[in-house]
Amino acid sequence: MENITEDIAPNCDVDGPRRPLVISVVGAGGKTSTILWLAELFARGGRRVLITTTTHMFFPNVSCPRLFCREPGALPSPILMQPMLACFASWKAAVGKVRGFPSSAIDCLAARSECDIILVEADGAHGFPLKAPDVHEPCIPQSSRCVIAVMGGQMLGQKTGPEHVHRWPLFAGITGVTADKPLSINDLIRLIQHPEGAFKSAPEGCRRIWLINRFSHFENNRMPTELLQPLRQGNIDAIWLGAVQEKPPITYRFVR
Repeated sequence: MENITEDIAPNCDVDGPRRPLVISVVGAGGKTSTILWLAELFARGGRRVLITTTTHMFFPNVSCPRLFCREPGALPSPILMQPMLACFASWKAAVGKVRGFPSSAIDCLAARSECDIILVEADGAHGFPLKAPDVHEPCIPQSSRCVIAVMGGQMLGQKTGPEHVHRWPLFAGITGVTADKPLSINDLIRLIQHPEGAFKSAPEGCRRIWLINRFSHFENNRMPTELLQPLRQGNIDAIWLGAVQEKPPITYRFVR
């Protein structure tokens, strides 16, 4: 969708003097898939893209160089100027994951100009479709100018509990959800609006996008008006609904 990048960086901000554009993806239910989709989208537009993480992520299946180093901010310019690069601190072969860098290392990298886009997986969820952040989470670089909070839309209308939600006690405390009731849009809105919820630690002034992934609930039903409440109240800048591994990846889009 042609306006997706405008949601992330209004007025073609990726062309401005404050490059690169750092985008952090948090939450659960499709963070890595979202990063890979955005990487391809920006690369098709001629942007130089770097994929990394401040936590652990599954080894990305991308057709680009995958580099391991200690200090990404010290990499030679020719390496950073490749069309697409995935960069990590180490490889955890036993679990099929890579380990990333401290958020401060990403901030140092963001001070350079060779990359156009830095995509950061800044949260962990152990494969669950939903989560609430713990005291040490998420690990968002302060240089981030957009934070995308992902949630697994397949859980809407379903009963949830520790088997579906990472940090279930925190999630239940923030949303008021109990294991005997189906999950509703209002429950997710509470997670969006709570200061310790989905956008916890997001830098002041950054763009905030709520992505409900694997979402199909509006196809045969009317649009619940409460979905747009965080937009109207200024909690977020855009809402994306869809399934990032399908085409089109975003089927509904709302912007403040």
